[in-house]
Amino acid sequence: MNKIAILQLIARRLESDLEQASDAAIESAESATHEESRAEGKYDTRGLEASYLASGQARHAVELRESLAAVKNFSLPDFTQSSPIALGALVTLLSSQGREIFFLAPGMGGMEIPCDDNSTITVISSRSPIGNELLGKSVGDRIQAGGDKTIIRIS
Repeated sequence: MNKIAILQLIARRLESDLEQASDAAIESAESATHEESRAEGKYDTRGLEASYLASGQARHAVELRESLAAVKNFSLPDFTQSSPIALGALVTLLSSQGREIFFLAPGMGGMEIPCDDNSTITVISSRSPIGNELLGKSVGDRIQAGGDKTIIRIS
């Protein structure tokens, strides 16, 4: 699978997630301000809990919006086998559990993309433990995040 297609899939998934998160944030905000959420006693925290939920969902929507913008505005760099890993790298790792493929994306990670050959590409961010450890590494280097793995390919 080429990296342009990967970015397009990530963008579509983020757009879908953003729509759901925005709808949930609006619904939570309406619930928090609805008269049924008004406290009926000093120990009644329904309104406060609803406002915390609305705030968290609004923050999540903002993160998704920022990640979507980062993906849409990202220019894919060209990598060679001797290039250090950076954002936009498709990295193949080999461990005792087998082969794993990671795409180091701008913005959020945490999604899997199925490939035609029945393998899966795991989208990670540079803030994830494995993403952070991969940055700057090259083919042949070993990393410890998630177990002992060797970098066998960068594209």
